[in-house]
Amino acid sequence: MTLKRVIDLTHILYNGMPAWPTQPSLLYEQTSNVARDGATMHVIRQMTTHTGTHVDAPLHFVAEGKSVDQLPIEAFTGEGIVVDLSHKKAGEEITIEDLKIYDRDIKIDDVLMLYTRWDKKFGFNSQYLFEWPYLVEETARYLVKKKIKALGVDTLSVSGWDGETPGHGPIAKKDSPAETHRILLGAGIILIEALKNLDLLLEGAKTRRAYFVYPPITFQGAEGGPCRALAIFLE
Repeated sequence: MTLKRVIDLTHILYNGMPAWPTQPSLLYEQTSNVARDGATMHVIRQMTTHTGTHVDAPLHFVAEGKSVDQLPIEAFTGEGIVVDLSHKKAGEEITIEDLKIYDRDIKIDDVLMLYTRWDKKFGFNSQYLFEWPYLVEETARYLVKKKIKALGVDTLSVSGWDGETPGHGPIAKKDSPAETHRILLGAGIILIEALKNLDLLLEGAKTRRAYFVYPPITFQGAEGGPCRALAIFLE
């Protein structure tokens, strides 16, 4: 078995990057420079555990759920499949019917990746920040019955925007996003959010299998963490 190809599914982190609208922005700065000081060093001034491409552990919405450091490393790797949902429109629900056409392709313990093409909208605009396609509660229950291992999306969240900002009101029904998270995380399904480049896996196909790696930074007691998500192809 040899390594054929690796695709990076991770957004590059930078100051003030687009993120969940009500969370503080990433802020880091250079504290020394190799040419001047003999070594280069940066310090992170501000960062949430859900900055950029990141993992949600059960503790995020389950009171007795495990934190990232309590989960085995095997929880953050696995074989799986990416499926094409690029037909979904802004603010549209991802329904059971959307996934049932792939029912035979989605296996027990799969890492399921949903390609909506929303990473192509990455930036400070209404569609990326508020109006992505999202899972509803009944779709989450369907995936629990499918016994998948993890669920990845190229949007800011697996569930919809239900918040309020001066620039935008809610898209999803109140409390539904939290319940969708509880259903998935309560079943032990790891969530990987804000992915990119899932189209590079598909290469025009509707589905494609790969091996996925998505370990988060293991902050003790944390409910999530930024990760370097990769799709690996072997031969």
